[in-house]
Amino acid sequence: MVENGIAPTFGLWYDFRQKLPPGDYARFYAECLEEIEEGERLGFTGVWLSEHHFVDDGYLPSPLVVAAAIAARTRTMTIGTNVLLLPMHHPLRVAEDAVVVDLISGGRFVLGVGQGYVQHEFETLGFERKYRPSLFEEGIRVIRHALGDGRTGFEGRRWSFEDLPFGPRPEGRLPVYIGAFADPAIDRAARLGDGFLASAGGGAFGETHRKVMAALERHGRDGEVFPYVASGVAFVHEDAGRAREIVGPAIAYQRTRYAEWGTDRDEPRPGPIREEDLPWERYLVGTPEEVAEGLSELHEEAPYDHFCFWGRLPGVTHEQALANMRLFASEVAPRVRDAVTA
Repeated sequence: MVENGIAPTFGLWYDFRQKLPPGDYARFYAECLEEIEEGERLGFTGVWLSEHHFVDDGYLPSPLVVAAAIAARTRTMTIGTNVLLLPMHHPLRVAEDAVVVDLISGGRFVLGVGQGYVQHEFETLGFERKYRPSLFEEGIRVIRHALGDGRTGFEGRRWSFEDLPFGPRPEGRLPVYIGAFADPAIDRAARLGDGFLASAGGGAFGETHRKVMAALERHGRDGEVFPYVASGVAFVHEDAGRAREIVGPAIAYQRTRYAEWGTDRDEPRPGPIREEDLPWERYLVGTPEEVAEGLSELHEEAPYDHFCFWGRLPGVTHEQALANMRLFASEVAPRVRDAVTA
């Protein structure tokens, strides 16, 4: 995902959710897959998929299934999860499905994992949320052991398996990237991961980048060869005001839903977030010049190797999503690369 080790690359991020009320799911999925194929033709080097469960807006519950569909329809772009909620999955099943995606894609898959946080997801799927750290860490160990040694045998606090053959296996090494917000989780990511997935929801990218680099140093790892993927909102239009009109409702809806999901049922429910209250400085929304300047400044603050943005924010139309991708590819990405390499 890194060109010449210097210039950042760019990708698309999908959650397949619709703003309420949802429409025709089959058509919506077809449109998103068409956008991803167009993204590859435009030169985007990655597509990333996120995961949530049991909500009313269609948020993607099965990222590895969709990853396989994308793998069959693309040829060059990296396909990754950003993130798969590992403590809510059986790690051997994750390993099996990840290998299948990797084989279909010809070795283009990145397994990005995170801990998760939503109370109702853990309860409904039958996992103890308080055991997230140990489920997460053991899950990675199980996956790495199965992929590397071709065996299932494992004894731990949360998982224990008879020693059986594991297959198929990837032809190369399947990388595991980790997304994290809190300091202990960032330290764990630096210790265990092959790369880091940073989201705007985790706070300032620069502060997160400094924490990641410091943690890598503590663990004797080289930050120069540890991919740092930044993820956020980017929407570009020739008219900056029109750009905000298109994505303002989508961002407000997105932030409202995340706040709701992050609130346990015994806590007060947060109210809806209004467009006029959005911290626009956190979002890369505007003209090509403005978005390129923002991405260049972000790279100075947190030297990302790859930046991915929501390809289809909830409520944005298929045509608007395609227009954003095309303008970004033709006017924004070249400006950022020129600024960074200069």
